[in-house]
Amino acid sequence: MQKVNAGEETANKRVALTPSTWEALSNLRRPGQTFDQTVAELISERQRLQLITDLDAIDATEPIIPWDKAKQELGTTE
Repeated sequence: MQKVNAGEETANKRVALTPSTWEALSNLRRPGQTFDQTVAELISERQRLQLITDLDAIDATEPIIPWDKAKQELGTTE
């Protein structure tokens, strides 16, 4: 997953939106916030929710092992 860092790049891309999507995005924008910042915030939140979903799926299907044993299996013991 690529992390979005708004503010470190110059905006030079355009995205076509339907009027209803534009209005919904505008309604999410806080005072003083740019559309770039709003979209970056939405992406970050979506990534966070996806991580939680992925971790929940792993938790539901994978056996739980102690952290020390996991480090040994991964070969990361110090």
